Amino acid sequence: MRLEITEDCCAAARKLIAMGLDEATLLEFCRGEMVCLRGTARAFASRMVVETVNGPKHVPYRPFDGKAKGRVGKTVGRPVR
Repeated sequence: MRLEITEDCCAAARKLIAMGLDEATLLEFCRGEMVCLRGTARAFASRMVVETVNGPKHVPYRPFDGKAKGRVGKTVGRPVR
């Protein structure tokens, strides 16, 4: 399946799987006609991108935990709207 590249290809793969896409489906993320990323939906869904001091890095996916502690040690609250 060929898709336009998004800001978060890993999250896009998780969303596609949640909508019923087979995990073994080959995904190709493109800019125009150029293929930038290629792999199975399972491979993309199992990773996430985090920012480090040296730039972005792919790491194993960890779902967001609302009880996670922030950098200053305070509990993360609900978003303010």
